[in-house]
Amino acid sequence: MASFLVRRLVANAIVIVGVAFIVFVLVFLTSDPVRALLPLDAPPSAVESLRLNLGFDQPIPIQFLGFLGRAIQGNFGTSTRTLEPALGMVLARLPATLSLGVAGLLVSLLISIPLGIAAAARPGSWIDLTARLVAIAGQAVPGFVLGQVLILVFGVTLRILPVSGSGGISYVILPAVVIGLGSAAGLTRILRSSLLDVLAADYIRTARAKGLPPSRVMLGHALRNAAIPFVTFLAFDLAAIVSGVIVVEVIFSYPGMGLLVVQAVTNRDVPVIQAFTFVAAVTIVTVNLGLDLVYGVLDPRIRLG
Repeated sequence: MASFLVRRLVANAIVIVGVAFIVFVLVFLTSDPVRALLPLDAPPSAVESLRLNLGFDQPIPIQFLGFLGRAIQGNFGTSTRTLEPALGMVLARLPATLSLGVAGLLVSLLISIPLGIAAAARPGSWIDLTARLVAIAGQAVPGFVLGQVLILVFGVTLRILPVSGSGGISYVILPAVVIGLGSAAGLTRILRSSLLDVLAADYIRTARAKGLPPSRVMLGHALRNAAIPFVTFLAFDLAAIVSGVIVVEVIFSYPGMGLLVVQAVTNRDVPVIQAFTFVAAVTIVTVNLGLDLVYGVLDPRIRLG
Protein backbone atom coordinates (compact mmCIF):
# COMPACT_ATOMS: atom_id res chain seq x y z
CA MET A 1 0.00 0.00 0.00
CA ALA A 2 2.89 2.36 0.76
CA SER A 3 4.39 2.00 -2.73
CA PHE A 4 0.95 2.53 -4.25
CA LEU A 5 0.56 5.76 -2.29
CA VAL A 6 4.06 6.95 -3.23
CA ARG A 7 3.37 6.40 -6.94
CA ARG A 8 0.16 8.38 -6.69
CA LEU A 9 1.87 11.24 -4.83
CA VAL A 10 4.61 11.46 -7.47
CA ALA A 11 2.05 11.45 -10.30
CA ASN A 12 0.00 14.14 -8.56
CA ALA A 13 3.10 16.30 -8.04
CA ILE A 14 3.80 16.12 -11.78
CA VAL A 15 0.21 17.12 -12.52
CA ILE A 16 0.45 20.12 -10.19
CA VAL A 17 3.68 21.28 -11.87
CA GLY A 18 1.95 20.98 -15.26
CA VAL A 19 -0.98 23.02 -13.99
CA ALA A 20 1.44 25.63 -12.65
CA PHE A 21 2.96 25.92 -16.14
CA ILE A 22 -0.48 26.43 -17.71
CA VAL A 23 -1.30 29.05 -15.08
CA PHE A 24 2.01 30.77 -15.83
CA VAL A 25 1.26 30.82 -19.57
CA LEU A 26 -2.08 32.55 -18.86
CA VAL A 27 -0.16 35.74 -18.13
CA PHE A 28 1.26 35.91 -21.64
CA LEU A 29 -1.86 34.72 -23.47
CA THR A 30 -4.02 37.60 -22.25
CA SER A 31 -1.76 40.54 -23.07
CA ASP A 32 1.46 42.13 -22.00
CA PRO A 33 1.31 41.60 -18.20
CA VAL A 34 3.24 44.79 -17.54
CA ARG A 35 0.89 46.90 -19.67
CA ALA A 36 -2.07 45.35 -17.83
CA LEU A 37 -0.72 46.65 -14.51
CA LEU A 38 -0.20 50.22 -15.68
CA PRO A 39 -2.53 52.91 -17.03
CA LEU A 40 -2.92 53.12 -20.79
CA ASP A 41 -1.09 56.46 -20.92
CA ALA A 42 1.92 55.22 -18.89
CA PRO A 43 5.24 56.42 -20.39
CA PRO A 44 7.62 53.83 -21.90
CA SER A 45 10.15 54.46 -19.14
CA ALA A 46 7.61 53.42 -16.48
CA VAL A 47 6.77 50.30 -18.48
CA GLU A 48 10.39 49.27 -18.78
CA SER A 49 11.09 50.03 -15.12
CA LEU A 50 8.20 47.84 -13.97
CA ARG A 51 9.25 45.12 -16.40
CA LEU A 52 12.70 45.04 -14.82
CA ASN A 53 11.33 45.10 -11.25
CA LEU A 54 8.96 42.18 -11.93
CA GLY A 55 11.60 40.12 -13.76
CA PHE A 56 9.74 39.98 -17.10
CA ASP A 57 12.98 40.82 -18.89
CA GLN A 58 14.45 37.41 -18.00
CA PRO A 59 14.19 34.24 -20.15
CA ILE A 60 10.90 32.37 -19.96
CA PRO A 61 12.34 29.27 -18.17
CA ILE A 62 13.83 31.48 -15.45
CA GLN A 63 10.53 33.33 -15.08
CA PHE A 64 8.64 30.03 -14.78
CA LEU A 65 10.96 28.72 -12.07
CA GLY A 66 10.50 31.95 -10.16
CA PHE A 67 6.74 31.75 -10.58
CA LEU A 68 6.73 28.10 -9.44
CA GLY A 69 8.70 29.01 -6.33
CA ARG A 70 6.29 31.82 -5.48
CA ALA A 71 3.28 29.59 -6.18
CA ILE A 72 4.56 26.94 -3.77
CA GLN A 73 4.78 29.70 -1.16
CA GLY A 74 1.24 30.82 -1.99
CA ASN A 75 2.28 34.09 -3.60
CA PHE A 76 0.32 34.85 -6.78
CA GLY A 77 0.56 38.61 -6.48
CA THR A 78 -2.23 41.08 -5.78
CA SER A 79 -5.52 41.58 -7.55
CA THR A 80 -5.34 44.32 -10.17
CA ARG A 81 -8.87 45.38 -9.23
CA THR A 82 -8.93 45.30 -5.41
CA LEU A 83 -5.15 45.29 -4.67
CA GLU A 84 -5.72 42.40 -2.21
CA PRO A 85 -3.62 39.20 -2.21
CA ALA A 86 -5.05 37.02 -4.98
CA LEU A 87 -4.70 33.73 -3.11
CA GLY A 88 -6.35 35.18 -0.02
CA MET A 89 -9.37 36.25 -2.10
CA VAL A 90 -9.71 32.75 -3.57
CA LEU A 91 -9.22 30.90 -0.27
CA ALA A 92 -11.84 33.11 1.37
CA ARG A 93 -14.38 31.75 -1.13
CA LEU A 94 -13.12 28.14 -0.97
CA PRO A 95 -15.33 26.95 1.96
CA ALA A 96 -18.49 28.10 0.19
CA THR A 97 -17.50 26.33 -3.04
CA LEU A 98 -16.48 23.14 -1.22
CA SER A 99 -19.76 23.02 0.69
CA LEU A 100 -21.69 23.43 -2.55
CA GLY A 101 -19.59 20.80 -4.35
CA VAL A 102 -19.96 18.31 -1.49
CA ALA A 103 -23.72 18.92 -1.38
CA GLY A 104 -23.95 18.37 -5.14
CA LEU A 105 -21.90 15.18 -4.89
CA LEU A 106 -24.12 13.94 -2.05
CA VAL A 107 -27.24 14.57 -4.15
CA SER A 108 -25.61 12.71 -7.03
CA LEU A 109 -24.78 9.67 -4.89
CA LEU A 110 -28.21 9.63 -3.24
CA ILE A 111 -29.78 9.49 -6.69
CA SER A 112 -27.37 7.30 -8.63
CA ILE A 113 -26.71 4.49 -6.13
CA PRO A 114 -30.36 3.56 -5.34
CA LEU A 115 -31.40 4.00 -8.98
CA GLY A 116 -28.46 1.97 -10.30
CA ILE A 117 -29.06 -0.87 -7.82
CA ALA A 118 -32.82 -0.94 -8.43
CA ALA A 119 -32.38 -0.91 -12.21
CA ALA A 120 -29.83 -3.73 -12.14
CA ALA A 121 -31.92 -5.82 -9.73
CA ARG A 122 -34.87 -5.84 -12.14
CA PRO A 123 -33.61 -5.27 -15.70
CA GLY A 124 -36.34 -4.52 -18.19
CA SER A 125 -38.85 -3.49 -15.51
CA TRP A 126 -40.51 -0.12 -15.11
CA ILE A 127 -37.89 0.76 -12.48
CA ASP A 128 -35.13 0.05 -14.98
CA LEU A 129 -36.89 2.12 -17.63
CA THR A 130 -37.39 5.00 -15.21
CA ALA A 131 -33.74 4.94 -14.16
CA ARG A 132 -32.57 5.06 -17.76
CA LEU A 133 -34.96 7.88 -18.60
CA VAL A 134 -33.71 9.87 -15.60
CA ALA A 135 -30.11 9.26 -16.71
CA ILE A 136 -30.82 10.38 -20.26
CA ALA A 137 -32.70 13.47 -19.09
CA GLY A 138 -29.92 14.38 -16.67
CA GLN A 139 -27.33 14.24 -19.45
CA ALA A 140 -29.51 15.99 -22.03
CA VAL A 141 -30.65 19.02 -20.02
CA PRO A 142 -27.89 21.66 -19.56
CA GLY A 143 -27.27 22.84 -16.03
CA PHE A 144 -28.00 26.48 -16.81
CA VAL A 145 -31.42 25.51 -18.23
CA LEU A 146 -32.30 23.31 -15.25
CA GLY A 147 -31.19 26.06 -12.90
CA GLN A 148 -33.49 28.61 -14.54
CA VAL A 149 -36.41 26.17 -14.37
CA LEU A 150 -35.83 25.49 -10.66
CA ILE A 151 -35.59 29.22 -9.96
CA LEU A 152 -38.86 29.81 -11.78
CA VAL A 153 -40.70 26.98 -10.03
CA PHE A 154 -39.37 27.01 -6.46
CA GLY A 155 -38.24 30.62 -6.18
CA VAL A 156 -40.69 32.67 -8.23
CA THR A 157 -43.87 30.56 -8.35
CA LEU A 158 -43.85 28.62 -5.07
CA ARG A 159 -41.49 30.96 -3.18
CA ILE A 160 -40.27 28.23 -0.85
CA LEU A 161 -36.53 28.38 -1.54
CA PRO A 162 -34.08 31.28 -1.98
CA VAL A 163 -32.59 31.62 -5.44
CA SER A 164 -29.50 33.74 -4.78
CA GLY A 165 -26.86 34.41 -2.17
CA SER A 166 -25.89 32.24 0.80
CA GLY A 167 -26.82 31.95 4.44
CA GLY A 168 -27.90 28.44 5.30
CA ILE A 169 -28.88 25.02 4.02
CA SER A 170 -31.87 26.38 2.12
CA TYR A 171 -29.54 28.44 -0.09
CA VAL A 172 -27.62 25.31 -1.12
CA ILE A 173 -30.57 23.06 -2.04
CA LEU A 174 -31.33 24.32 -5.56
CA PRO A 175 -27.67 24.70 -6.66
CA ALA A 176 -26.84 21.25 -5.25
CA VAL A 177 -29.75 19.68 -7.14
CA VAL A 178 -28.55 21.20 -10.42
CA ILE A 179 -25.01 19.88 -9.85
CA GLY A 180 -26.16 16.51 -8.55
CA LEU A 181 -28.61 15.70 -11.33
CA GLY A 182 -26.02 16.27 -14.03
CA SER A 183 -23.49 14.05 -12.28
CA ALA A 184 -26.00 11.36 -11.26
CA ALA A 185 -26.98 10.66 -14.86
CA GLY A 186 -23.66 9.13 -15.86
CA LEU A 187 -23.07 7.47 -12.49
CA THR A 188 -26.45 5.70 -12.64
CA ARG A 189 -25.72 4.23 -16.04
CA ILE A 190 -22.22 3.11 -15.02
CA LEU A 191 -23.43 1.45 -11.81
CA ARG A 192 -26.33 -0.30 -13.57
CA SER A 193 -24.10 -1.64 -16.35
CA SER A 194 -21.40 -2.75 -13.90
CA LEU A 195 -23.89 -4.51 -11.63
CA LEU A 196 -25.44 -6.37 -14.54
CA ASP A 197 -22.01 -7.71 -15.50
CA VAL A 198 -21.19 -8.74 -11.93
CA LEU A 199 -24.60 -10.36 -11.33
CA ALA A 200 -23.94 -12.68 -14.29
CA ALA A 201 -20.69 -13.99 -12.74
CA ASP A 202 -20.29 -17.54 -11.46
CA TYR A 203 -19.66 -16.58 -7.84
CA ILE A 204 -22.96 -14.69 -7.74
CA ARG A 205 -24.81 -17.77 -8.99
CA THR A 206 -23.02 -19.79 -6.30
CA ALA A 207 -24.08 -17.32 -3.63
CA ARG A 208 -27.67 -17.55 -4.80
CA ALA A 209 -27.47 -21.36 -4.87
CA LYS A 210 -26.43 -21.30 -1.20
CA GLY A 211 -29.76 -19.67 -0.43
CA LEU A 212 -28.45 -16.21 0.47
CA PRO A 213 -31.11 -13.46 0.48
CA PRO A 214 -31.13 -11.27 -2.66
CA SER A 215 -30.28 -8.18 -0.60
CA ARG A 216 -27.17 -9.85 0.83
CA VAL A 217 -26.10 -11.06 -2.59
CA MET A 218 -26.50 -7.57 -4.02
CA LEU A 219 -25.01 -5.53 -1.17
CA GLY A 220 -22.52 -8.02 0.24
CA HIS A 221 -21.10 -9.61 -2.91
CA ALA A 222 -22.03 -7.76 -6.11
CA LEU A 223 -21.89 -4.12 -5.08
CA ARG A 224 -18.25 -4.04 -3.96
CA ASN A 225 -16.93 -5.39 -7.29
CA ALA A 226 -19.38 -3.26 -9.26
CA ALA A 227 -18.18 -0.19 -7.35
CA ILE A 228 -14.74 -0.28 -9.00
CA PRO A 229 -15.88 1.17 -12.37
CA PHE A 230 -18.26 3.44 -10.45
CA VAL A 231 -15.42 4.98 -8.39
CA THR A 232 -13.26 5.26 -11.54
CA PHE A 233 -15.97 7.21 -13.35
CA LEU A 234 -16.54 9.33 -10.25
CA ALA A 235 -12.87 10.37 -10.32
CA PHE A 236 -13.21 11.52 -13.93
CA ASP A 237 -16.51 13.21 -13.10
CA LEU A 238 -14.93 15.49 -10.51
CA ALA A 239 -13.71 17.93 -13.16
CA ALA A 240 -17.24 18.13 -14.55
CA ILE A 241 -18.56 18.76 -11.03
CA VAL A 242 -16.07 21.61 -10.53
CA SER A 243 -17.01 23.21 -13.86
CA GLY A 244 -20.68 22.72 -12.99
CA VAL A 245 -20.13 24.51 -9.68
CA ILE A 246 -18.75 27.53 -11.57
CA VAL A 247 -21.83 27.74 -13.80
CA VAL A 248 -24.22 27.19 -10.92
CA GLU A 249 -22.58 29.84 -8.76
CA VAL A 250 -23.11 32.39 -11.52
CA ILE A 251 -26.75 31.36 -12.04
CA PHE A 252 -27.63 31.52 -8.33
CA SER A 253 -25.23 34.40 -7.48
CA TYR A 254 -23.61 32.08 -4.95
CA PRO A 255 -20.54 33.77 -3.40
CA GLY A 256 -17.98 31.05 -4.14
CA MET A 257 -14.78 30.74 -6.14
CA GLY A 258 -16.70 30.25 -9.39
CA LEU A 259 -18.44 33.60 -9.18
CA LEU A 260 -15.15 35.23 -8.18
CA VAL A 261 -13.24 33.84 -11.16
CA VAL A 262 -15.98 34.87 -13.61
CA GLN A 263 -15.74 38.40 -12.27
CA ALA A 264 -11.94 38.19 -12.54
CA VAL A 265 -12.17 37.09 -16.18
CA THR A 266 -14.50 40.00 -16.91
CA ASN A 267 -12.04 42.42 -15.29
CA ARG A 268 -8.95 40.67 -16.73
CA ASP A 269 -7.69 40.17 -13.18
CA VAL A 270 -4.92 37.69 -14.07
CA PRO A 271 -3.52 37.06 -10.55
CA VAL A 272 -6.95 35.99 -9.27
CA ILE A 273 -7.45 33.74 -12.31
CA GLN A 274 -4.07 32.14 -11.69
CA ALA A 275 -4.75 31.61 -8.00
CA PHE A 276 -8.17 30.08 -8.72
CA THR A 277 -6.81 27.71 -11.36
CA PHE A 278 -4.04 26.53 -9.06
CA VAL A 279 -6.35 26.05 -6.04
CA ALA A 280 -8.95 24.21 -8.15
CA ALA A 281 -6.28 21.91 -9.58
CA VAL A 282 -4.83 21.11 -6.14
CA THR A 283 -8.33 20.42 -4.81
CA ILE A 284 -9.16 18.03 -7.66
CA VAL A 285 -5.81 16.27 -7.36
CA THR A 286 -6.28 15.85 -3.60
CA VAL A 287 -9.78 14.41 -3.98
CA ASN A 288 -8.57 12.13 -6.77
CA LEU A 289 -5.84 10.86 -4.44
CA GLY A 290 -8.52 9.98 -1.90
CA LEU A 291 -10.49 8.15 -4.59
CA ASP A 292 -7.31 6.30 -5.62
CA LEU A 293 -6.99 5.05 -2.06
CA VAL A 294 -10.64 3.94 -2.07
CA TYR A 295 -9.98 2.23 -5.40
CA GLY A 296 -7.06 0.37 -3.84
CA VAL A 297 -9.24 -0.78 -0.94
CA LEU A 298 -11.93 -2.05 -3.31
CA ASP A 299 -9.48 -3.88 -5.56
CA PRO A 300 -6.40 -5.34 -3.77
CA ARG A 301 -4.80 -6.08 -7.15
CA ILE A 302 -4.31 -2.34 -7.64
CA ARG A 303 -2.41 -1.64 -4.41
CA LEU A 304 -0.39 -4.87 -4.62
CA GLY A 305 0.51 -4.62 -8.29
